[in-house]
Amino acid sequence: PKEYREMVYKKLKEAEVMMIGCPTAWIDQPRHEENQPFHNALTPVDELVNHGITVAIGSDNIADYMLPFTDGDMWNELKLMAIGNRFMDLDELVKIATVNGRKVLGFEK
Repeated sequence: PKEYREMVYKKLKEAEVMMIGCPTAWIDQPRHEENQPFHNALTPVDELVNHGITVAIGSDNIADYMLPFTDGDMWNELKLMAIGNRFMDLDELVKIATVNGRKVLGFEK
């Protein structure tokens, strides 16, 4: 439910938790209505960003047995993240693809 997610996002923000979304790794996961409102298991970037939580882009699968046709191309990952979440905020997507990775890894505040 939305109220529960709002509470979780508030706690994540207070704890300064940051997220790395790996869209290709999660796109094939089943839908679970009880704890996710989305048609897939992608990181809910639109909601996280709106709550001030730092999000970066990543990839868990590069030509492995689970997803043999992935290549680790971050532009493809970013495109899937944007389209899969219907999140077209170009300024935020640029941050997700660039400086937020440094923040999440602890290279800058």
